[in-house]
Amino acid sequence: MNTTSVKNIRQMSMIDARRFATARLSSATDDLLVIDDISHFDFSEQALQMSFLIFCYCTSGRCHFTVNSQTLCLESGDLFIGVGEQILAKKDVSNDFSAKIILVSHECMQDSIVGLHQLWPFLLYIYKHPVIHLDAAERIWVEGSYTEVLRRVKAYSHRYRRESVTALIRLFYFDMCDVLARRAPVAHTQQTSSYNIFDKFIHLLSDNFRSERNVSWYSDQLCLTPKYLSEVVKNVSGRTAGQWIANFVVMEIKQLLANTSLSVKEIAVRLNFSNQSFLGKYFKNATGFSPSDYRK
Repeated sequence: MNTTSVKNIRQMSMIDARRFATARLSSATDDLLVIDDISHFDFSEQALQMSFLIFCYCTSGRCHFTVNSQTLCLESGDLFIGVGEQILAKKDVSNDFSAKIILVSHECMQDSIVGLHQLWPFLLYIYKHPVIHLDAAERIWVEGSYTEVLRRVKAYSHRYRRESVTALIRLFYFDMCDVLARRAPVAHTQQTSSYNIFDKFIHLLSDNFRSERNVSWYSDQLCLTPKYLSEVVKNVSGRTAGQWIANFVVMEIKQLLANTSLSVKEIAVRLNFSNQSFLGKYFKNATGFSPSDYRK
């Protein structure tokens, strides 16, 4: 299948990808999807702009495609990692091409990588080298990891299903860092200024998000301007400082609503909101649910 030009760009969300999913982590949200069959994906006449994390392991055949104008070839035994905002366009695909895919929303990715400072030095390497040629042992590891994630995602009766899947994703990140360290030893030993700033920001945020929600407070602590901090954070992680702050706050509200008997008013006091109405608006703007509806 060949395509000589791309007519337009189509935005593709996790909701759009849902219909291809073999299994989903949640029926209420689309934060992690596992896909076994990609034969229904057709973007020969369109490029797809995606805003989620992609792990695509080629099991047979080959696929030539572009990511943000970079031409790549994915062959049997290769792993493609798509990070941040990316535009994918298909150029040529063999008839026997098949792959296994895991899609992770930015929100789910942020939840699972908080505190994993080992990952940040490798992000630039992944941006530049999104296709990783795996050796035999690494292929066995990827195939086993995919099988175990799929098994856990399908374990619908497991009381701690989400937590176990999140733990598996975190373990996968650590193993991926080990794989990348053998290919990018400089990145493993030397962090750039941007990664250092991001790492300090995340640690500062994890300690203070319950009381501080303004980017300017964090930039002041780091002796940076708010604009520069947000630019650095977005370049490293794909999200602005403000989005990271909101994600931490919203995840804490979710945790308190789901796992405690605290009233919304008490949660508002704990997280330094002026009143429960302001917390409710903040939470609904981020999730689409009121705190009471989410708790139900």
